[in-house]
Amino acid sequence: MLNPRGIVMSSARIVLLVASIAITTSSAQIYRTTAAAGYTATFLLGSSATNLIFTPANNDSGSLYVTGSRFVGAQSGLTVRFLHALDERARWFVPVSIEAIFFRGKQRQENLHYIGRAEVAADMFSLSAGLQYRYADLPLAQAFLYASIEPRLSLVEGPHFLYLVSDKATGQVIPDYSIDTTLKPTVFRGGGALRLGAQGVLEEKVLINLSLAWGAFNLIGRDMRTTDRNRRAGLLTPTTIFQTSEPIEQFLQVSLWVQYPF
Repeated sequence: MLNPRGIVMSSARIVLLVASIAITTSSAQIYRTTAAAGYTATFLLGSSATNLIFTPANNDSGSLYVTGSRFVGAQSGLTVRFLHALDERARWFVPVSIEAIFFRGKQRQENLHYIGRAEVAADMFSLSAGLQYRYADLPLAQAFLYASIEPRLSLVEGPHFLYLVSDKATGQVIPDYSIDTTLKPTVFRGGGALRLGAQGVLEEKVLINLSLAWGAFNLIGRDMRTTDRNRRAGLLTPTTIFQTSEPIEQFLQVSLWVQYPF
């Protein structure tokens, strides 16, 4: 005859055993050192660089001014990131990242005889190091939530402006009307970001990391000159037309990385 008390005790032992295995497995999956690589999409917030490349004159002359970059929507980038735990419980980490962002904007102008195609391009390369905290563990995929603060140093190329005018009938480029120039120098800027993310196990020793970051590229080192002809004005605009001092460039980033422990 089966003993109900014995069945309950046996079941309890099994549950405890499974729980112990799960806890052990969970602890083992919090790797102390990992390397990650993946895609980062950057969105500029309230930036003059998101404006149209051409701005019409405030008269009937038909003139156009080059004022913006049309860096609208997600700007593609790549990130390589290293993470190392500072404590035995692997709650605190030091993240070090190398990031490349490729800003691209295009605009087309057309009249009865000609087609004008404008493109602005600027690349940014950043190095960041900060502090990350694992604040919540999740029950699935050995996942956890984290928050981090990440100061960054960025090398910002001068935006390159290319304007090609072609004959509408023949499609041939007209060199006399075309422009290929970079008017601003490459500069260094200091900034930072706050990041919220989640990390989990995709399969054995392969982790997935999804995060959202908000920050600014140029909190330190901005050009505050307002009228000097050599001023920077917008960090990511090709000219200084209709612009004064360099404003803060805020951004939002969405990142998806694959991580590997070592």
